[in-house]
Amino acid sequence: MTSVRATRVIAGIWAMFPFLLLLMGATLWQAPERVPTHWTSDLPDGFSTGAGVFAVALSVAGFCAVGAALLTLLTAFLPAVLSRWLTTILAGVAATAAGTYAAAAWGTHLADGPEHVHVVWALAPFVVGPLWAWLAYLLYRPDPVDRQAVLDTVPERSRVVPVGAGDGAPWATLVTSSVLNGTAVFVGVVLTVTTVLAWWSSIWLGVATALFAVAMTLFVLAWSRVEVRVDRRGLAIRSTLALLPVHLLRVAAEDVVGVETRDLDPMKWGGIGLRWLPGRTAYIVRGGPGIVVHRVNGRVLGVEVSEGEEVAAAGARALLRSAGQVMSAGRSS
Repeated sequence: MTSVRATRVIAGIWAMFPFLLLLMGATLWQAPERVPTHWTSDLPDGFSTGAGVFAVALSVAGFCAVGAALLTLLTAFLPAVLSRWLTTILAGVAATAAGTYAAAAWGTHLADGPEHVHVVWALAPFVVGPLWAWLAYLLYRPDPVDRQAVLDTVPERSRVVPVGAGDGAPWATLVTSSVLNGTAVFVGVVLTVTTVLAWWSSIWLGVATALFAVAMTLFVLAWSRVEVRVDRRGLAIRSTLALLPVHLLRVAAEDVVGVETRDLDPMKWGGIGLRWLPGRTAYIVRGGPGIVVHRVNGRVLGVEVSEGEEVAAAGARALLRSAGQVMSAGRSS
Protein backbone atom coordinates (compact mmCIF):
# COMPACT_ATOMS: atom_id res chain seq x y z
CA MET A 1 0.00 0.00 0.00
CA THR A 2 2.92 2.34 0.79
CA SER A 3 4.42 1.84 -2.67
CA VAL A 4 1.04 2.60 -4.28
CA ARG A 5 0.78 5.88 -2.36
CA ALA A 6 4.35 6.74 -3.29
CA THR A 7 3.67 6.28 -7.02
CA ARG A 8 0.57 8.47 -6.72
CA VAL A 9 2.65 11.21 -5.15
CA ILE A 10 5.15 10.85 -7.99
CA ALA A 11 2.29 11.10 -10.52
CA GLY A 12 1.10 14.29 -8.80
CA ILE A 13 4.61 15.77 -8.91
CA TRP A 14 4.81 14.81 -12.58
CA ALA A 15 1.62 16.82 -13.21
CA MET A 16 3.16 19.82 -11.35
CA PHE A 17 6.48 19.60 -13.17
CA PRO A 18 5.51 21.71 -16.25
CA PHE A 19 4.75 24.61 -13.90
CA LEU A 20 8.13 24.18 -12.20
CA LEU A 21 9.88 24.03 -15.58
CA LEU A 22 8.25 27.31 -16.62
CA LEU A 23 9.40 28.98 -13.40
CA MET A 24 12.93 27.66 -13.90
CA GLY A 25 12.92 28.81 -17.51
CA ALA A 26 11.82 32.31 -16.52
CA THR A 27 14.81 32.67 -14.20
CA LEU A 28 17.32 31.38 -16.76
CA TRP A 29 16.06 32.84 -20.06
CA GLN A 30 14.31 36.07 -20.89
CA ALA A 31 11.07 35.78 -22.85
CA PRO A 32 11.32 36.96 -26.48
CA GLU A 33 9.70 40.28 -27.31
CA ARG A 34 7.38 38.63 -29.84
CA VAL A 35 6.39 35.02 -30.53
CA PRO A 36 4.16 33.50 -33.21
CA THR A 37 0.65 32.52 -32.17
CA HIS A 38 -1.18 31.79 -35.45
CA TRP A 39 -0.36 30.11 -38.76
CA THR A 40 -2.31 29.99 -42.04
CA SER A 41 0.60 28.50 -43.98
CA ASP A 42 4.05 27.15 -43.14
CA LEU A 43 4.99 30.55 -41.66
CA PRO A 44 3.04 32.50 -39.01
CA ASP A 45 0.74 35.43 -39.65
CA GLY A 46 -0.24 36.22 -36.06
CA PHE A 47 2.00 37.29 -33.18
CA SER A 48 1.85 38.19 -29.52
CA THR A 49 4.26 39.34 -26.85
CA GLY A 50 6.45 36.65 -25.33
CA ALA A 51 5.62 37.89 -21.86
CA GLY A 52 1.89 37.60 -22.56
CA VAL A 53 2.11 34.04 -23.86
CA PHE A 54 4.32 33.10 -20.93
CA ALA A 55 1.82 34.57 -18.46
CA VAL A 56 -1.04 32.54 -19.96
CA ALA A 57 1.01 29.34 -20.01
CA LEU A 58 2.16 29.91 -16.43
CA SER A 59 -1.42 30.53 -15.26
CA VAL A 60 -2.75 27.34 -16.89
CA ALA A 61 0.15 25.20 -15.68
CA GLY A 62 -0.12 26.76 -12.21
CA PHE A 63 -3.84 25.95 -12.00
CA CYS A 64 -3.08 22.36 -13.00
CA ALA A 65 -0.28 22.16 -10.42
CA VAL A 66 -2.62 23.33 -7.65
CA GLY A 67 -5.23 20.82 -8.78
CA ALA A 68 -2.68 18.00 -8.84
CA ALA A 69 -1.49 18.94 -5.35
CA LEU A 70 -5.07 18.87 -4.01
CA LEU A 71 -5.69 15.49 -5.64
CA THR A 72 -2.53 14.13 -4.04
CA LEU A 73 -3.67 15.32 -0.61
CA LEU A 74 -7.22 14.01 -1.07
CA THR A 75 -6.28 10.70 -2.70
CA ALA A 76 -7.45 8.74 0.36
CA PHE A 77 -10.95 10.25 0.08
CA LEU A 78 -11.54 10.08 -3.68
CA PRO A 79 -12.17 7.03 -5.91
CA ALA A 80 -8.87 5.81 -7.33
CA VAL A 81 -10.19 5.74 -10.92
CA LEU A 82 -11.41 9.35 -10.69
CA SER A 83 -8.15 10.58 -9.14
CA ARG A 84 -6.10 8.77 -11.75
CA TRP A 85 -7.97 10.28 -14.69
CA LEU A 86 -8.06 13.77 -13.19
CA THR A 87 -4.31 13.65 -12.55
CA THR A 88 -3.77 12.44 -16.12
CA ILE A 89 -5.87 15.28 -17.59
CA LEU A 90 -4.17 17.92 -15.45
CA ALA A 91 -0.74 16.63 -16.44
CA GLY A 92 -1.64 16.71 -20.14
CA VAL A 93 -3.12 20.23 -20.03
CA ALA A 94 -0.17 21.57 -18.03
CA ALA A 95 2.35 20.03 -20.41
CA THR A 96 0.50 21.35 -23.47
CA ALA A 97 0.42 24.87 -22.01
CA ALA A 98 4.10 24.81 -21.07
CA GLY A 99 5.00 23.23 -24.41
CA THR A 100 3.11 25.94 -26.32
CA TYR A 101 5.24 28.68 -24.80
CA ALA A 102 8.45 26.67 -24.96
CA ALA A 103 7.95 25.81 -28.64
CA ALA A 104 7.11 29.39 -29.58
CA ALA A 105 10.05 30.85 -27.63
CA TRP A 106 12.61 28.24 -28.68
CA GLY A 107 11.42 28.30 -32.29
CA THR A 108 11.78 32.08 -32.33
CA HIS A 109 15.30 31.78 -30.93
CA LEU A 110 16.41 29.19 -33.50
CA ALA A 111 14.75 30.97 -36.45
CA ASP A 112 16.24 34.37 -35.55
CA GLY A 113 12.81 35.97 -35.39
CA PRO A 114 9.16 35.08 -34.94
CA GLU A 115 8.38 35.63 -38.64
CA HIS A 116 10.43 32.57 -39.66
CA VAL A 117 9.11 30.00 -37.15
CA HIS A 118 7.82 26.95 -39.03
CA VAL A 119 4.34 25.60 -38.31
CA VAL A 120 5.89 22.33 -37.04
CA TRP A 121 6.67 24.16 -33.81
CA ALA A 122 2.94 24.80 -33.35
CA LEU A 123 2.21 21.05 -33.54
CA ALA A 124 4.90 20.01 -31.06
CA PRO A 125 2.91 20.84 -27.86
CA PHE A 126 0.08 18.55 -28.99
CA VAL A 127 2.54 15.67 -29.12
CA VAL A 128 4.24 16.49 -25.83
CA GLY A 129 0.94 16.96 -23.95
CA PRO A 130 -0.57 13.51 -24.63
CA LEU A 131 2.78 11.81 -23.98
CA TRP A 132 3.12 13.64 -20.65
CA ALA A 133 -0.45 12.63 -19.73
CA TRP A 134 0.21 9.00 -20.68
CA LEU A 135 3.23 8.86 -18.39
CA ALA A 136 1.18 10.34 -15.55
CA TYR A 137 -1.45 7.65 -16.11
CA LEU A 138 1.20 4.94 -15.94
CA LEU A 139 2.76 6.40 -12.78
CA TYR A 140 -0.57 6.58 -10.95
CA ARG A 141 -1.02 2.99 -9.86
CA PRO A 142 -4.56 1.80 -9.01
CA ASP A 143 -5.49 0.21 -5.71
CA PRO A 144 -4.46 -3.43 -5.23
CA VAL A 145 -7.26 -5.75 -6.32
CA ASP A 146 -8.90 -7.91 -3.66
CA ARG A 147 -9.42 -11.18 -5.53
CA GLN A 148 -12.04 -12.39 -3.06
CA ALA A 149 -13.99 -9.15 -3.42
CA VAL A 150 -13.96 -9.64 -7.21
CA LEU A 151 -15.13 -13.25 -6.83
CA ASP A 152 -18.00 -12.11 -4.61
CA THR A 153 -19.42 -10.17 -7.58
CA VAL A 154 -19.48 -13.30 -9.76
CA PRO A 155 -22.45 -15.68 -9.51
CA GLU A 156 -21.25 -18.94 -7.96
CA ARG A 157 -22.27 -21.07 -10.94
CA SER A 158 -20.32 -18.73 -13.26
CA ARG A 159 -16.99 -18.85 -11.41
CA VAL A 160 -13.89 -20.46 -12.84
CA VAL A 161 -13.05 -23.78 -11.15
CA PRO A 162 -10.13 -26.14 -11.83
CA VAL A 163 -10.83 -28.72 -14.53
CA GLY A 164 -8.79 -31.57 -15.90
CA ALA A 165 -6.35 -30.97 -18.73
CA GLY A 166 -7.74 -31.41 -22.22
CA ASP A 167 -7.56 -29.76 -25.57
CA GLY A 168 -11.20 -28.69 -25.80
CA ALA A 169 -12.55 -27.57 -29.15
CA PRO A 170 -12.06 -23.85 -29.81
CA TRP A 171 -15.17 -21.72 -30.18
CA ALA A 172 -15.64 -18.81 -32.54
CA THR A 173 -18.41 -16.56 -33.83
CA LEU A 174 -18.60 -13.71 -36.32
CA VAL A 175 -20.07 -10.36 -35.28
CA THR A 176 -20.82 -7.62 -37.81
CA SER A 177 -22.16 -4.11 -37.31
CA SER A 178 -23.75 -2.00 -40.04
CA VAL A 179 -23.86 0.89 -37.54
CA LEU A 180 -20.07 0.88 -37.20
CA ASN A 181 -19.73 0.59 -40.97
CA GLY A 182 -21.82 3.72 -41.36
CA THR A 183 -19.93 5.42 -38.53
CA ALA A 184 -16.62 4.66 -40.26
CA VAL A 185 -17.90 6.26 -43.49
CA PHE A 186 -19.14 9.32 -41.58
CA VAL A 187 -15.85 9.68 -39.69
CA GLY A 188 -13.91 9.28 -42.93
CA VAL A 189 -15.92 11.97 -44.76
CA VAL A 190 -15.75 14.47 -41.88
CA LEU A 191 -12.03 13.98 -41.33
CA THR A 192 -11.32 14.11 -45.08
CA VAL A 193 -12.98 17.54 -45.26
CA THR A 194 -10.99 18.58 -42.18
CA THR A 195 -7.80 17.35 -43.84
CA VAL A 196 -8.46 19.35 -47.01
CA LEU A 197 -9.07 22.52 -45.01
CA ALA A 198 -5.94 21.88 -42.93
CA TRP A 199 -3.91 21.25 -46.10
CA TRP A 200 -4.88 24.65 -47.47
CA SER A 201 -3.69 26.18 -44.21
CA SER A 202 -0.39 24.30 -44.02
CA ILE A 203 1.06 21.21 -45.66
CA TRP A 204 2.45 19.96 -42.33
CA LEU A 205 -0.86 20.47 -40.56
CA GLY A 206 -2.53 18.70 -43.47
CA VAL A 207 -0.18 15.71 -43.18
CA ALA A 208 -0.78 15.42 -39.44
CA THR A 209 -4.56 15.66 -39.91
CA ALA A 210 -4.48 13.13 -42.74
CA LEU A 211 -2.60 10.58 -40.62
CA PHE A 212 -5.09 11.08 -37.79
CA ALA A 213 -8.02 10.75 -40.20
CA VAL A 214 -6.73 7.48 -41.66
CA ALA A 215 -6.00 6.02 -38.22
CA MET A 216 -9.44 6.90 -36.80
CA THR A 217 -11.33 5.67 -39.87
CA LEU A 218 -9.46 2.35 -39.93
CA PHE A 219 -9.95 1.91 -36.18
CA VAL A 220 -13.74 2.30 -36.44
CA LEU A 221 -13.87 0.17 -39.59
CA ALA A 222 -11.87 -2.63 -37.91
CA TRP A 223 -14.58 -3.04 -35.27
CA SER A 224 -17.38 -3.32 -37.87
CA ARG A 225 -16.61 -6.99 -38.63
CA VAL A 226 -14.85 -9.08 -36.00
CA GLU A 227 -14.36 -12.69 -34.98
CA VAL A 228 -14.77 -13.49 -31.29
CA ARG A 229 -12.71 -16.59 -30.54
CA VAL A 230 -12.04 -18.71 -27.47
CA ASP A 231 -9.17 -21.18 -27.29
CA ARG A 232 -6.77 -22.48 -24.65
CA ARG A 233 -5.13 -19.03 -24.40
CA GLY A 234 -8.37 -17.22 -23.57
CA LEU A 235 -10.68 -14.89 -25.48
CA ALA A 236 -9.61 -12.81 -28.46
CA ILE A 237 -11.42 -10.33 -30.71
CA ARG A 238 -9.89 -10.05 -34.18
CA SER A 239 -10.90 -7.92 -37.13
CA THR A 240 -11.75 -10.06 -40.16
CA LEU A 241 -11.55 -7.28 -42.75
CA ALA A 242 -9.07 -8.11 -45.49
CA LEU A 243 -7.14 -4.86 -44.98
CA LEU A 244 -7.15 -5.06 -41.17
CA PRO A 245 -6.59 -8.67 -39.99
CA VAL A 246 -5.39 -7.55 -36.56
CA HIS A 247 -6.19 -8.52 -32.98
CA LEU A 248 -8.19 -5.76 -31.32
CA LEU A 249 -8.61 -7.16 -27.83
CA ARG A 250 -7.39 -10.19 -25.90
CA VAL A 251 -8.21 -11.55 -22.43
CA ALA A 252 -5.76 -14.19 -21.23
CA ALA A 253 -7.27 -17.33 -19.69
CA GLU A 254 -5.37 -16.73 -16.44
CA ASP A 255 -7.03 -13.31 -16.09
CA VAL A 256 -10.56 -14.77 -16.11
CA VAL A 257 -12.30 -15.46 -12.77
CA GLY A 258 -15.83 -15.90 -14.06
CA VAL A 259 -17.91 -16.11 -17.24
CA GLU A 260 -21.67 -15.82 -17.70
CA THR A 261 -24.24 -15.09 -20.38
CA ARG A 262 -26.50 -12.06 -20.21
CA ASP A 263 -28.86 -10.07 -22.37
CA LEU A 264 -26.74 -6.98 -23.10
CA ASP A 265 -28.80 -3.79 -23.06
CA PRO A 266 -26.92 -0.98 -24.89
CA MET A 267 -28.43 1.60 -22.53
CA LYS A 268 -26.77 -0.10 -19.56
CA TRP A 269 -23.40 -0.62 -21.24
CA GLY A 270 -22.82 2.81 -22.75
CA GLY A 271 -24.38 2.41 -26.20
CA ILE A 272 -23.71 0.71 -29.53
CA GLY A 273 -20.15 -0.14 -30.60
CA LEU A 274 -17.04 -0.31 -28.46
CA ARG A 275 -17.66 1.32 -25.08
CA TRP A 276 -15.26 1.89 -22.21
CA LEU A 277 -16.71 2.83 -18.85
CA PRO A 278 -15.25 2.81 -15.33
CA GLY A 279 -15.08 -0.83 -14.30
CA ARG A 280 -16.35 -2.32 -17.57
CA THR A 281 -15.85 -2.53 -21.31
CA ALA A 282 -18.42 -3.61 -23.89
CA TYR A 283 -18.71 -4.39 -27.59
CA ILE A 284 -22.37 -4.31 -28.61
CA VAL A 285 -23.73 -4.14 -32.16
CA ARG A 286 -27.48 -3.92 -31.53
CA GLY A 287 -28.22 -5.48 -28.15
CA GLY A 288 -29.05 -9.06 -27.22
CA PRO A 289 -27.40 -12.18 -25.78
CA GLY A 290 -23.71 -12.02 -25.09
CA ILE A 291 -20.79 -13.20 -23.00
CA VAL A 292 -19.81 -11.34 -19.83
CA VAL A 293 -16.25 -11.96 -18.65
CA HIS A 294 -15.20 -11.14 -15.10
CA ARG A 295 -11.48 -10.36 -14.99
CA VAL A 296 -9.08 -10.70 -12.09
CA ASN A 297 -8.46 -6.93 -12.05
CA GLY A 298 -12.13 -6.31 -11.27
CA ARG A 299 -13.09 -5.10 -14.76
CA VAL A 300 -15.97 -6.70 -16.67
CA LEU A 301 -16.02 -7.28 -20.42
CA GLY A 302 -19.33 -7.70 -22.27
CA VAL A 303 -19.32 -9.01 -25.86
CA GLU A 304 -22.50 -9.45 -27.86
CA VAL A 305 -22.98 -12.72 -29.76
CA SER A 306 -25.29 -12.06 -32.69
CA GLU A 307 -25.90 -15.77 -33.40
CA GLY A 308 -28.12 -16.18 -30.35
CA GLU A 309 -28.24 -17.32 -26.75
CA GLU A 310 -27.20 -20.94 -27.39
CA VAL A 311 -24.04 -19.89 -29.21
CA ALA A 312 -23.26 -17.38 -26.45
CA ALA A 313 -23.69 -20.12 -23.81
CA ALA A 314 -21.32 -22.38 -25.76
CA GLY A 315 -18.73 -19.62 -25.84
CA ALA A 316 -19.08 -19.02 -22.10
CA ARG A 317 -18.57 -22.74 -21.41
CA ALA A 318 -15.51 -22.82 -23.66
CA LEU A 319 -13.91 -19.87 -21.87
CA LEU A 320 -14.72 -21.35 -18.44
CA ARG A 321 -13.06 -24.57 -19.53
CA SER A 322 -9.92 -22.78 -20.79
CA ALA A 323 -9.62 -20.68 -17.62
CA GLY A 324 -10.24 -23.76 -15.47
CA GLN A 325 -7.48 -25.69 -17.21
CA VAL A 326 -5.04 -22.84 -16.65
CA MET A 327 -6.08 -22.66 -12.99
CA SER A 328 -5.60 -26.41 -12.59
CA ALA A 329 -2.16 -26.27 -14.22
CA GLY A 330 -1.14 -23.38 -11.94
CA ARG A 331 -2.19 -25.21 -8.79
CA SER A 332 -0.43 -28.42 -9.78
CA SER A 333 2.79 -26.57 -10.56
